[in-house]
Amino acid sequence: MRKWSRVLADAKLRTKFLLSFAVIILITVLMISGINYWVSVGAIKRNSAEFSHYLIGQIGINLDKLTSDVEEMAFQQFRSSSLSEKLSEKPVKQADVYVRDTFINDFLSDLLFNEDYFLSVFIIDSSGKSYSIQRKALVNYNRELTERLDLRQIQDMRGRALWFRGDNDTLYMARALYDIATNKYVGIIAIGLESDYLGAIVTNVHNLMDGDVLILNEDNRLFVSSEERAGVGEYYLDERLYMSDTGKSDFEYDGRRYIASVLSTVYDKWKIVQIIDVGRLTRGTESLKYWTIGTLLVSLLIAFLMAAFMSKSITQSIRILLQRMTHFSLDFQHQAIVPKSRDEVGLLTAKFNSMAEKINDLFHSVYSEKMLKQKAEYRTLQFEYKALQAQMNPHFLYNTLEAVYSMAKLKGEDEIGEMVYLLGTLLRESIGRKGDTVTLGEELGFIRGYLAIHKIIYGDRIELVYEVDETLTACRVPKFILQPLVENAVVHGIEEKPGQALIRVGCRREGGDAVLEVSDNGVGMDAETVDRLLAPERYGTPDGTNKHTNVGIISVHKRIRILYGDGYGLTIASAVGEGTTVRVRLPANEEDGPGDEAQKS
Repeated sequence: MRKWSRVLADAKLRTKFLLSFAVIILITVLMISGINYWVSVGAIKRNSAEFSHYLIGQIGINLDKLTSDVEEMAFQQFRSSSLSEKLSEKPVKQADVYVRDTFINDFLSDLLFNEDYFLSVFIIDSSGKSYSIQRKALVNYNRELTERLDLRQIQDMRGRALWFRGDNDTLYMARALYDIATNKYVGIIAIGLESDYLGAIVTNVHNLMDGDVLILNEDNRLFVSSEERAGVGEYYLDERLYMSDTGKSDFEYDGRRYIASVLSTVYDKWKIVQIIDVGRLTRGTESLKYWTIGTLLVSLLIAFLMAAFMSKSITQSIRILLQRMTHFSLDFQHQAIVPKSRDEVGLLTAKFNSMAEKINDLFHSVYSEKMLKQKAEYRTLQFEYKALQAQMNPHFLYNTLEAVYSMAKLKGEDEIGEMVYLLGTLLRESIGRKGDTVTLGEELGFIRGYLAIHKIIYGDRIELVYEVDETLTACRVPKFILQPLVENAVVHGIEEKPGQALIRVGCRREGGDAVLEVSDNGVGMDAETVDRLLAPERYGTPDGTNKHTNVGIISVHKRIRILYGDGYGLTIASAVGEGTTVRVRLPANEEDGPGDEAQKS
């Protein structure tokens, strides 16, 4: 997200204008189209739900009438016959039992053939004896009825009918019978009906609304369905969604959305459920969706064309101003821009013209002078280094020659030869090395030869310690950078202080910088002397004491700052009587420095 924000922030104004117009049009069209679409779909759902509620209400009315007709017919047959008396009898003689059974079977036969949709009739007297008759001998309706019938439940319903569905799609009505005179329980009657007797009710509604219709009995079991009990209807029943308090539910099944309406009849005898597929319900809104997409595409095209034209006219002056700014930053040559308008861009152009003229004047008067001064100072330091490199310290040469002379008399030719060899090497290296920079390894080699001569001169009075990070030996450093520091350590660490002298030369890496150190245990310096050594311009002309080494140290410090900046150079840590440590900080660079490029050219 941050990456895209950065890309957008860096984009050109023309692109920003273009995107802004496009986004505004896109959001507006999407909001209008989306609201229209959802309002339309919501209205369709709402009207369909109301119509569905009305339809299932009519189903409930028809269902109550048809089932009540069956219940009333069975009761009227029972009341108009002597079946109540026969069921109440407890015959003992075989002849009386035969007469009673014959009467009951005749009643069942009359009742069965009273209506064409009756499939079976079943009676159980108070003693548990059952009587039955059925139309189709191949289907054992009465066995299924016996397995499904709960006598205790029917007795507890006190004359109300219990309706349920069999496995062979037969519909059953069962109710308890009571003696008319004594209101005493005498048995149970059950009637099996064809499923088409009630199925036509839900089939017509299913064809009208293109939705599944389910009828549940008072035990919330499926009684009649417009389709086979599978798929969404089975899911609805298994999840008990019909128990919703609002009578409406919205659910998802197999990746499709459905709405369901539930209506309960009086005494919760029936629950009528209609399940409607939202996708089928709203399939007429596809044209609205296509119109929305088409309008969106056309609007975006118009928005892009308008944005391209307007952004071009707005940003044209800005592009000209930007080109002139770029040209001015390269060669500081400015050609005045004529503003095409007096808007914010025109005012900005006028201000830039004025600013460019002033910068041009300042550049020629200040920057040029500064560059000339810096070049002159750099050349002066170069001359000082050349002179310092060409003429070795007379004090050092005098001591060396005197030592050669004395040793020639006392010790023979070996050591004299060594000193002469080392001195010749130093002179060859100091004169023969070209360019302004060398590798740190070459500079350290020069210092080792320089100190080796002092080691021969002073013998055991001097101890030399080297602490070198070998990974830095390939770094490029200004030539002749350590010799003045080492010479200063010899003068103040050996010549001005009696006893054992220690000189340590080292280098280490600190981040991306190389730190070179030269330390001694000589007489040291106070803070004012250190400050005078690094900033002599604040104290005037330095005194004549060790002027050669002072000039060398100052030149090293200034040269490093000119080459690498104020963050680099020398720092001196010293205490009187304890010694001095000089640190040189410069970049750990393995490439040629600025001086070398100038030398090559």
